[in-house]
Amino acid sequence: MNRRSSGLARRWRIIALPTVAFLFLGWAWAFASPVGSAADESFHLTSIWCAWGDSDSCVISDIPGVVSVPDRVANASCMAQLGNDSAACVYSLTMDLVETNEVNRGEIKYPPIYYGIMRAFVGPDVSTSVLMMRFVNVAIAAALIAFALVVARPVARRAMTLALMVCMVPTGIFFIASVNPSAWAITGGMLFWAFLYTLLSEPTIRTRRAIAAGVGAAACAILALSARGDSAIVLSASAVAVILLAWPRLRGRVRLLWLSLLAIPFIAIAAVFNVGRYASLGLVFPPGNPDMDQPNSVVKMLVELPTFLAGILGGQVSVWAQRSSSNDSQIPGFSWPGYSFGVGSLDVQNPEISSLLVLACVGGVVFLGLRSHGLRKIVALGLLSATLVGELLVMRGLVAFQPIQSLQPRYYFALVVVIVSVAAIAFPRRPSLVNRGQAALLVVVLVVADTAALMATVARYTYGQAHSWTGLVDAPNWWWSSGPSHVITIAIGVLASAAWLVGMARIAVHAGSGAPRGDRAPRALASDHA
Repeated sequence: MNRRSSGLARRWRIIALPTVAFLFLGWAWAFASPVGSAADESFHLTSIWCAWGDSDSCVISDIPGVVSVPDRVANASCMAQLGNDSAACVYSLTMDLVETNEVNRGEIKYPPIYYGIMRAFVGPDVSTSVLMMRFVNVAIAAALIAFALVVARPVARRAMTLALMVCMVPTGIFFIASVNPSAWAITGGMLFWAFLYTLLSEPTIRTRRAIAAGVGAAACAILALSARGDSAIVLSASAVAVILLAWPRLRGRVRLLWLSLLAIPFIAIAAVFNVGRYASLGLVFPPGNPDMDQPNSVVKMLVELPTFLAGILGGQVSVWAQRSSSNDSQIPGFSWPGYSFGVGSLDVQNPEISSLLVLACVGGVVFLGLRSHGLRKIVALGLLSATLVGELLVMRGLVAFQPIQSLQPRYYFALVVVIVSVAAIAFPRRPSLVNRGQAALLVVVLVVADTAALMATVARYTYGQAHSWTGLVDAPNWWWSSGPSHVITIAIGVLASAAWLVGMARIAVHAGSGAPRGDRAPRALASDHA
């Protein structure tokens, strides 16, 4: 066995633990919430059930955009935004067909590919079908993460690994383990940059690594765009940032330069899908709310931006969906927990200990990463950050900067992971951004954060949020009719989280050890500290 093959085999052995652990972690989160728990899940389930047209479980009405599906599908989100209630309402749902207009038909809202593929897993039992779809989404994410860890250059591997460690729970793993197009959008969007950077950093596109990286980048792009059209924004910004980071290798290489310009079609796709989607939502500059928009709407948004970014990573304080007397009276269940930036249907209160620890870890990784800086890295981070802020400004402007609960953190999660990844890039010839002690500290802190987030999610649906998330020994008001108990599910999730974090920490510390000579950071990049 030659040196390159030996290095590849070693990387496969190293990633075995985190890959298997991620599957069990996703499995636990798939069981942590009921059918219909994720944001807009009734809409997505109905769209899946009707993706192939008329059937025994979906009757297409003569009225455009109206279909009939089982009650357990159409009204699966009966507990949504009722934070004090458990998910026991699902027991009253039947398999009788009921009419609904909550379906991806009649106008462009989401690309149809995700729904068409998920339709293959629809069976006679709704719960079993949904769990199968969730497991498939987790398996796709695990496979692509494993592939990226094997293929990516060490400089990208280390950065990606640290970003996934600190950002994944709760938002990322919840939606990956859900029946929501965001599962594919998050997976593809957060990994695309690592494959593309590896591809553009190779001496030629004919190497095995370059071919594998090209396949990975294409898979991520197709996956993300098949689920959400606005994924093109993440892909486009990531592509431009990667071109900046890899520019020394692109100069004078016309073929790779032209390949890098494939970002342009992504931008076009983003424009088409987002214009259509916003138009279908009817977001057309309504009059503003002087009481909430003073003194200046743009300034107000920028001041509140850190809170929203914290919400993406598990923080809870909602500033763009503020409660008012009208909201309290019109939206039952929001009077006590209020609008949340949590997972579920914006109704899961992530414990403060979890969100604070996650934010501290993210801040620590970004701080360590910014010690290794250069012009191209700074410009790339500026571009990605400007994309995030610009997209938020557009969305807020479309509703005249009024509080809107439709502006959900999951829309921007993949882009935030990319930003953290680029911030964590360290080109100087250091073996790792973090040492063993720092990696061990990250593991311990994140296991505590992940455990609290999982327990709180399970508690919200089994008892309701009035029940303490630390007291889960009482008989649950809701749980699956078969399978492990909620306590066993939490135990499996905690053990899987610990194993996944340990495995990822090992990669973050030793990503470049034993790698072939061609894996080392390019001299031009190293000298620029980019």
